[in-house]
Amino acid sequence: ISERRLNKLVDPATNDGLPAFVIGNEDGTESGHMIVQYTAAAIVNDLASRAMPASVYSVPTSANAEDHVSMGANEARHVLAMVNDLGKVLGLELYTAAQALDLRRDMINAARDLADRVDAPAFAAKVLGGPAEQAAERSAFVAEVDALRVQLAAADEFRPGRAVAAAHAAVRARIPFLERDRALDHEVAAAVGLVESGSVLAAARAALG
Repeated sequence: ISERRLNKLVDPATNDGLPAFVIGNEDGTESGHMIVQYTAAAIVNDLASRAMPASVYSVPTSANAEDHVSMGANEARHVLAMVNDLGKVLGLELYTAAQALDLRRDMINAARDLADRVDAPAFAAKVLGGPAEQAAERSAFVAEVDALRVQLAAADEFRPGRAVAAAHAAVRARIPFLERDRALDHEVAAAVGLVESGSVLAAARAALG
């Protein structure tokens, strides 16, 4: 589930208007968080391949007196290792979600500022895929866009809730916003460390009082 949420964030077909791979990528040259999703997918695949319960291969013991053995110690050992890898996937999602939140905040606030400065036709001209000027449905489209413009112009500046803001700040204290491609290995390790240490969870809980 965590990896699928991460995948939704990087896919422009499913991320509700965010740029591809959650990075400014107008010329198509930036990979952004693509490799982060690759890493999460590889871990999930490995987890699935290790998910067969130990109990399905029971080996009799005690001179066959114990003919069904749970192999519980082996299973506990497997689960412990798998929980650690699950934490890595959660760290990768957290890393990507922080980037997506920054972009979403900037996009909404930019739209809000634009709505406060322009009229309905100018605002409608910024909407990609709208009907052409001469189309019959153009007037209804502009009216609908203008209702959105008025709502945006009257809205307060976008900001996340207290817990999300605190979690985001904990991430940003270790990992800067990704404006252009760079080596991500140290940042991936830092994101995983934030989950393992519990520091992001602690920050969110503290913000809620």
